[in-house]
Amino acid sequence: MTKEQRKKRTRIGVGIIVAVFVSLAFYLVKIQIIDGAEYKAASANLAVTQTTIKASRGEIVDTSGNPLVTNRQGYSLVFKYAEFPSYKNQPERNRVICELIKLFEENDAEWLDRLPVVYNKKGKLIVDKEKEAEFKFMVSESMLELPKGEKSTPDECLDALIERYGLQGYGREEARKIASVCFGMKYLGFSVASPYTFAEDVPLDLIPVVLENSGVFKGVAEESTTYREYSDTTAFSHILGVVGSISAEEYEYERLRLQQILNDDEISKAEKDTFANNAYTINDKYGKSGIESVMEEYLRGKNGIKTTTQSSDGSVTEDFLLAPEQGATVVTTIDSGLQSVAQNSLAKALKENKNLPYFGEAGAVVVQNVKTGEILACVSYPTFDITKYFSEYDKYASDGDSPLWNRALLSAYAPGSTMKPAVAIAGLSEKKITDTSTYNCTNHYVLEDQTFQCLSRHGHLNVTTALEKSCNIYFFELGRELGIDKLNKYSTLLGLGQKTGVELPEASGMLASVANKEANGETWNPGDTVQAAIGQSDNLFTPIQLVNYCSTIANGGTRYKPYMIKSVLSADLSEVIYETTPEVVNTISISKKDLGIVKQGMRQVLTSKENSAYYIFQDCIVEAAGKTGTSQLKRTTDDGTVVNCNNGFFISYAPYDNPEIAIAVVGENVKTGGGMSRVAVDVYNYYFGNKNKYETVDKNNVLIP
Repeated sequence: MTKEQRKKRTRIGVGIIVAVFVSLAFYLVKIQIIDGAEYKAASANLAVTQTTIKASRGEIVDTSGNPLVTNRQGYSLVFKYAEFPSYKNQPERNRVICELIKLFEENDAEWLDRLPVVYNKKGKLIVDKEKEAEFKFMVSESMLELPKGEKSTPDECLDALIERYGLQGYGREEARKIASVCFGMKYLGFSVASPYTFAEDVPLDLIPVVLENSGVFKGVAEESTTYREYSDTTAFSHILGVVGSISAEEYEYERLRLQQILNDDEISKAEKDTFANNAYTINDKYGKSGIESVMEEYLRGKNGIKTTTQSSDGSVTEDFLLAPEQGATVVTTIDSGLQSVAQNSLAKALKENKNLPYFGEAGAVVVQNVKTGEILACVSYPTFDITKYFSEYDKYASDGDSPLWNRALLSAYAPGSTMKPAVAIAGLSEKKITDTSTYNCTNHYVLEDQTFQCLSRHGHLNVTTALEKSCNIYFFELGRELGIDKLNKYSTLLGLGQKTGVELPEASGMLASVANKEANGETWNPGDTVQAAIGQSDNLFTPIQLVNYCSTIANGGTRYKPYMIKSVLSADLSEVIYETTPEVVNTISISKKDLGIVKQGMRQVLTSKENSAYYIFQDCIVEAAGKTGTSQLKRTTDDGTVVNCNNGFFISYAPYDNPEIAIAVVGENVKTGGGMSRVAVDVYNYYFGNKNKYETVDKNNVLIP
């Protein structure tokens, strides 16, 4: 390298060094002088925290968009971690909690008692069976570390809590209440990002009392939130279900489900971040039953994120990084007007047709669109006030009439003579009978060493008149010729004795069979077959199975999967997120002629003056077909006496010549099934009296602006 080249390289190196120092000097001048005020203000900020903002739950509406469940504004009282007395100052914590409990109890207001050990009516401390997860946590190493663990007595647990929280100076019952709140804070992870909720839906007159006495109630603040509001508090209770605090089991299920999603490499980071922000916490609400449960994923909404910045001067600013999104709107197939008519009519029919005085009034009604499978009404009686589900749960749960039980989907009954159309379909399809072949009813039917009876001496009957008169002996003989396997083949095709596939929990029911008998250590006899043919023996069907079976007959042999969820729309109703398409489960291979024979018999049930349903249907504005049924069972009274009791059934469809809807009515402890047909008349008169509404409303777009 020449001397001139070395000089040139030196000049370049010096130039670079000078440029770096000049740039550094300029940067220092900029941050210290030009932008000094801004950086000084930024450095004055002491804390920035992020808080998840819970989204409002989505609404549930009926098939025409009428609200069934909406939201109303309300307030909770929460403990703010930064302002509430620290756990290091437990005596002050105890004082605030104690004063707050006194305020609420003096005003008959409820607060959230989360402790799993409670006093029963006799004043004895017991473990709350509904809080097993909380009890396990309380006695575990994470908290009390009791030597006996889950075998610790409730009193031992309370003693340990009193010692842990320094509650020796309080009375035992008062100490238990304070310990409940302290336990709740520990169990739910009280922190800056997770305020503790002391009470929900607080009476408005208590809010200012707390806020105006901040010295007494240090760190206690109001929090605006939403609560479920119902258009009718009883008519839809079993369908809608309730929302409550998430359980440990539900939380763990959702946690594992989220983990699976986050481990999925095909999901983008942005999507994973969204899922993570919506992760359930132990403080969350959760759909416990009904539509609130099965549509939890859609109803829950998407959480937002709020940043809170606190400066050295004490000022606080809040900003949304992400706004919360309300949950989707769930559109049901339920017609709210029809539901109310069905419920009121059922209550009246049960009262008028009550049989024995020992038992209450109970039953169910299900109405279905025979062309799609849509459930238009689903009534279980007695019902309950959904707004009092939690506050009066013990009362409802101990009620002998079981108002919390959804009889429409979960109760399985011996269907009585409503089974006979299915047997007639089997007989015609298997060529055991024709429209002209007859059996002679002499009022008695002898099979081996057993004698069975009919309600009358009907003489010679064909299948149509046998259905009209509900002749037991005709169907005894037809059932014997078919055999139990053939009977069950067609019952299965018609959806009897099996789950229908509806979205809500349902019972399977049962078909009488040799296998079931033997499984119970019993022997199948020929008499069991003939009894099964008239809806007795071990046959047990749910009301929703009965209406689906009736719909299948009505529409010509196509069995649809019943459904109650019509669609899911975005909260602003602008987007269809999900829509149910009618689903065909199977089709019965029966000729139009043979099915017409059965349908004619069901029509004559309502046109024959010998039947009680004839007189009831004189008020019906549309021609219909139907079948009554009555089954007998033994029930035990409160004093231990075993008595014979009747259940009544009625299945029907209308109009007879072009069916649109089917109905199944069940009444427990009624005189006969014929008396329950009044409910069908009321349903038909409402539905077809408002038929113009169903024809003119474009249901697919009614909710979309």
